[in-house]
Amino acid sequence: MAESLTKSEREEAVLRQVGRAMGAFSMLRPGDRVAVGVSGGKDSLCLVHALAAYRRRAPFSFEVIAVTVDQGKFTAPAAALGEVFRRIGVPWVFREEPRTLRLVADGTAHGCDVCSRLRRGALYAIAGELGSTVLALGHTADDCAEALLRNVLFNGRIAALPPVAASRKGPIRVIRPLVYVSEEQTGSYVRAAGIEPIGCVCQEKDGPRREIRSFLASMKASHPDIGESVMSALANVTPYTLFDPRLRKEGADLPAFSTAAGNI
Repeated sequence: MAESLTKSEREEAVLRQVGRAMGAFSMLRPGDRVAVGVSGGKDSLCLVHALAAYRRRAPFSFEVIAVTVDQGKFTAPAAALGEVFRRIGVPWVFREEPRTLRLVADGTAHGCDVCSRLRRGALYAIAGELGSTVLALGHTADDCAEALLRNVLFNGRIAALPPVAASRKGPIRVIRPLVYVSEEQTGSYVRAAGIEPIGCVCQEKDGPRREIRSFLASMKASHPDIGESVMSALANVTPYTLFDPRLRKEGADLPAFSTAAGNI
């Protein structure tokens, strides 16, 4: 359905949701310097492109800097990204991550969690060097839904990806401006902008994340509103129905309930 929209309509749909997230979670402040983690995939490329466009309509000024961390897993030369950033007027910082590169060079088996942790640490360090106040990550609504299910099914906790968080590694705010944007929209956006994403070899790996993504995709095929429902659930928590004693205030009256199906 997204492909039936014009280029401007596709871009406007994403910018509208980015603006919604910005307003709902007060993501940016006047004068912020935003380091955007750009992996080369469609989501992060959509994010940096959208933030560059959002600057023109924001009520205050802020800077945008693209940051790419090379872990030796790109499926095409990353230098091609340079033209994308030049076109939208965003400076680009490209750095290698030596620990992951050593693992790859030595043929040492490692999971996506290792790559993610090392990449995130490198992004924090580079953002600090650049004097950035904000680190923007390209997680989408689909990523938030997957994180929720992954935590429930494999980590024994109810948690997702916070739209805004304070970094434990210094005075940097972490923001996720695409939390209301679907991956269908990010893909449509970059195609409309004429941007060619660069993949990662790990995208083909099997694992719980891929299984959850397949499950959600199959559910959406039969129930198109599943994604929106999960996102609504993240903002509509009923604490007394959960088991965590920290959520129940001492001395509070127990809630009334109905014997109707689904309410007991």
